[in-house]
Amino acid sequence: MDSSVCSPDKMNFYNIFPYSPGEEELLAQEAIEYVERTGNEIILYCMTLHPQGFPAMKKAEQYLASYRKLKAALTGSKVRLGVLFQAILGHWPRVDKDEEQWTRTVDSNGREVRFCPLDGNFRKYIYDVTVMFAKEAPVLILGDDDIRAFSPYPECFCPIHTAEFSKRMGRNYTQEEYIKAVNDSAAGDKAAEVFNAMQREMVDGVAALIRKAIDSVDPSIPAGSCMPCWEYLFNGSTAASFAAAGQPPLMRVCNSDYNEDGVNIFPEVVVRTQALYQLHKNIPVLLDESDTCPHNLYSRSATSMTAKLVTSIMSGLNGAKLWFVNAHKNGVAIHRRYTDFLAARKKFFPELLRTVRQSSISGVSIPASSRCPAWHPVHNWQFMVPLKSWAGTMFGTLGIPFNVTYDLAGKQVYALAGSEAVNMFDDDELKTLLSGKLLLDGAAAAELSRRGFDEYMGISAEKKEFRFNGEKNCISGQNYPIKKDGDTPFITVKNSGVKVMTELQYSPYSGSPLTEKAAPGTTFFRNALGGHICVTAFHMDEFALSRWNEPRKAWLLEILAMLADGENICAVLNEQKYLMLTREADDGSTLAVVVNTGFDYDAGIRIKYAGNVEKVENLANSGQWEPLNFTAADGTITVAKSMMCYEYAVLRIS
Repeated sequence: MDSSVCSPDKMNFYNIFPYSPGEEELLAQEAIEYVERTGNEIILYCMTLHPQGFPAMKKAEQYLASYRKLKAALTGSKVRLGVLFQAILGHWPRVDKDEEQWTRTVDSNGREVRFCPLDGNFRKYIYDVTVMFAKEAPVLILGDDDIRAFSPYPECFCPIHTAEFSKRMGRNYTQEEYIKAVNDSAAGDKAAEVFNAMQREMVDGVAALIRKAIDSVDPSIPAGSCMPCWEYLFNGSTAASFAAAGQPPLMRVCNSDYNEDGVNIFPEVVVRTQALYQLHKNIPVLLDESDTCPHNLYSRSATSMTAKLVTSIMSGLNGAKLWFVNAHKNGVAIHRRYTDFLAARKKFFPELLRTVRQSSISGVSIPASSRCPAWHPVHNWQFMVPLKSWAGTMFGTLGIPFNVTYDLAGKQVYALAGSEAVNMFDDDELKTLLSGKLLLDGAAAAELSRRGFDEYMGISAEKKEFRFNGEKNCISGQNYPIKKDGDTPFITVKNSGVKVMTELQYSPYSGSPLTEKAAPGTTFFRNALGGHICVTAFHMDEFALSRWNEPRKAWLLEILAMLADGENICAVLNEQKYLMLTREADDGSTLAVVVNTGFDYDAGIRIKYAGNVEKVENLANSGQWEPLNFTAADGTITVAKSMMCYEYAVLRIS
């Protein structure tokens, strides 16, 4: 693979330019300006190549003609032109009377949707189109996320796939029987497993077909894949099918959030990014989805796009697929603010990546499962970690660093929340987690009780009716708001070694003291496996007033410090929403990314940090580390760095 096109050791930005027939000269001018301003040389021309019209090749030839005009207009410039196969199978293509009469895909609802890539005529079309573009010597061919087995319902139940399913099942099925067999199957049934395998072969087969066509022209042309939704676990094999012999695979992960709903969604986006990176970190070039679709500031601001890029790099990614930066679409210029932000940081991103590569991620670990035992081709598209986690719900809002991991046997603190998370793991995996430092919310504890793990928690947790309307710290007397609901478990101490840290209590009327003890609220236990286990009746579905407040944040930092057993627990102490990620550098310093996810301006950042601090530096847009004024007292650093909403700071604490 050409290291100047895609390299594990550098930032890899691929900017998609929209198909604009008749406007190639303008596109070329915009591409040249983009490269001059940002230093990112690679432009991928967006080719929507799913078959339309008759003959289908007529459309492909028109797209090729526009590509050639753009290529000619870029002659002599620094722009390096490639191709995005933006839709060769098609996301939701128009398929009507004027189309090729090839075999159509059939989804799990019995609807005909796309053309099936097992149809010989369609396969020839894909091969021939790829050869056409490969002959233009593109620097990269990137397959988009329409190369998938959902559109948006599972496929395929066409006659070709029906025959293959029958062959593998050892009996003949009609199409209707085939659909019913898969729809009615349970996870792990033969029908589900056979269907899953056929889906993977269909998707990877398209990638392999494209690779074969590229190789027939020039085996050195790099190619990569864009991970679709619902195929989180499997797209690594698709990326490998795209890669040329001797070249490592390239993949864009699906960590998008189009038309962002607001800052509150940001922690969950980071959780998803981390889970996808950790699962596929063997792929040397992993790209962020820059997320500007539908390609304007109404969908995503340049500020939030940049914050997302920073946290994605901090999580391990080393590039991004950008959308239409510095281009125009339908005659309207894409806002140049995207260009401005990238241009201002063209030395910042490489330095951030370099620093990240010389460090290891830290913070509280959120366990993920690469098996997803409940995966089912129709009924259950389960992600590797529930997004309603300690990180997505609490840590990412309260400024407590976190990371997602598939290694369950580490020395760090782990945090597990919800019954869904518990049931992603088998008994041996749960026992491994219970042998370490583990924080459990009420729903997770109740599920562990149901599965017979009381002896390792030192308590039992059950869902039953009992009255309480407050929580009180047994040592400090601090009260915590908590909402009575059916998901708060009743905790019973089962081992004399359990330390009760808070209690759920009842008061007869508003404003009266909490006088009637109901049940333990937070417990700590050192079990026979050597595990340090903290159980909370508090859970992730608590009402917002119970979740996000200063007493609850202080409680969380207290129990995390107890679990960490003297290790440094960092956190942003500002009294509003912050997301924080940390890494421990090889030189002993701490790398911290802090994002203000509140709407208010802050004049400085207060960070809980144990140990002596000699200096605090900020990574400036220039790529230089600039010293910041700070004070340190009582385990808290106060850094002179102003923060607007969605603004980030990259700090190095030495």
